[in-house]
Amino acid sequence: MTENLQNSGTPSQDGLGSYSMISRVCAYWSSLREDGAIPKRSAIDAAALGVALPHIFLAEMITPRIAKMRICGHQIEDLQGLDMRGMPVAALFMSEARGQLSEALAQVALGARVTLSLKSAKRMGQPEMTATLALLPLADPAGKITRVLGVLERQGAVGQLPRRFDLATPLQLTRELPVTNAPMRPALRVIQGGKV
Repeated sequence: MTENLQNSGTPSQDGLGSYSMISRVCAYWSSLREDGAIPKRSAIDAAALGVALPHIFLAEMITPRIAKMRICGHQIEDLQGLDMRGMPVAALFMSEARGQLSEALAQVALGARVTLSLKSAKRMGQPEMTATLALLPLADPAGKITRVLGVLERQGAVGQLPRRFDLATPLQLTRELPVTNAPMRPALRVIQGGKV
């Protein structure tokens, strides 16, 4: 089933300047947090994401280490030359890097915000390309992390398809642990006048 991003209005017309797509999306994601909780999937508004939309995907967590695309911007699909809905996020990666992607997704499933520095080596018909990928957790109505909001910002010509990435640097994790919904245990207190 294909999901849709809700759109409550027209996209913002403000210029980005030096404000990167990833910075824009991460700031928006942070603005949706209530009392430190992971933002809800239902809170995502396409209008607020504006010009960043072509660089964004929304993926469903199939397991804590595997996520499949449900929505994918055309700037990301241009790397593969096909509709990526239903494909794993791992399809964007070389086989050697997929284990590290799995580890990154496992951290996202625990509430971490992950940033990956990526590279695609120069090959015949494929110029060198670099990219940054941010993976942001999203929760369902019960507060369980079931979705990943991804934003991919790349530099360099695409060239011959498909293009896949390796990791350029180790994982960078920013802990954004969700607020637990478990009831707090009452503190013990001394009752005066009880039996001795």
